[in-house]
Amino acid sequence: MPESIKQDAVVVRNEKVVRRFIDAWAALDVDAAMACIADNIVYINQPLEPVVGSANVRKIIQGILERTRKVEWKLLNVFGRGNTICTERLDCWDFDGRGWGLQLPCIGMFDLDANGKICGWRDYFDNQLWFKNGGPTLHV
Repeated sequence: MPESIKQDAVVVRNEKVVRRFIDAWAALDVDAAMACIADNIVYINQPLEPVVGSANVRKIIQGILERTRKVEWKLLNVFGRGNTICTERLDCWDFDGRGWGLQLPCIGMFDLDANGKICGWRDYFDNQLWFKNGGPTLHV
């Protein structure tokens, strides 16, 4: 099989995993999100310090989703190369039941391992906009 076809198949697989991860957020389903994540994940919300390991990432996801009434990560662009998927998103958050109180532009970079699990996740967004509009803490 030509290398380009192998790479295309990897990108397709990885994009499906990232989309499942994003869908889990919309469903407010921590377990479904965690099913997409490798045990050794490194999660970085720029410019915060890295969060290492699935147990610590679970705490953050659970903490955010417990304070969220509704969330939708609107995908504007998704593309990948090899084991990296890039998402350009508009993350819409309802923390108080009064509608989209926060619409947060975000770039997300996801690295996936050979097993198709997210082992690296980096989000780039305006942290001040997040906190100013009711976003919960992003620390473990």
